Amino acid sequence: MRLTNNTLNKVISQYRYENETWKRYLQFLQQENNYLKTRLSQVLQHDFDVEFLDRAEYFQTKFLNGDETVNLLRQDVHEIEKLLHNGVLENATILKELQKKIKKLSRDMETVEQQFNKLKTDFNEFIAKAA
Repeated sequence: MRLTNNTLNKVISQYRYENETWKRYLQFLQQENNYLKTRLSQVLQHDFDVEFLDRAEYFQTKFLNGDETVNLLRQDVHEIEKLLHNGVLENATILKELQKKIKKLSRDMETVEQQFNKLKTDFNEFIAKAA
């Protein structure tokens, strides 16, 4: 399927918008994750038992894994950004590849958002019970 230049420009514009949205969201996730790690370190400055420490280590590991996930997603976003600015998207093969990558990244972002929200809720419940 051959797209007209006007249609292609609209598609590229939409993909660039989505890419910028993902970059902002990943920045937000990183900030939230940093906040949760800081909160955990604040709580650990007080007295706690071994069971609390085990659970705290679990959350610390999850937060570090979150950092890694954000970094991997940033790489994916950067790869898409490079394709968008490449200017050779008239090539149907490259356009299909881009669409595939965008679809996958969209699913990945949705999954990460759900997992992070659950982690944040679980962590807040853990801290509230420990108080």
